Amino acid sequence: MGAVLDAEGVVGAKISLLAREFQELNFRLTGMTGGDPNQVIADINTDSAELNRLCGSS
Repeated sequence: MGAVLDAEGVVGAKISLLAREFQELNFRLTGMTGGDPNQVIADINTDSAELNRLCGSS
């Protein structure tokens, strides 16, 4: 979570969102909550691509 503290604006917000999505994925995979983990994985993939775009990575 240290990256979030150093990031600003939309990049920081996207990193925070990804952290929450990974936590949700963990909950689903360990059976703590119900739901399809593939739905969260799709969200993570979308948000990771957006973060790469925001940071200028290919």
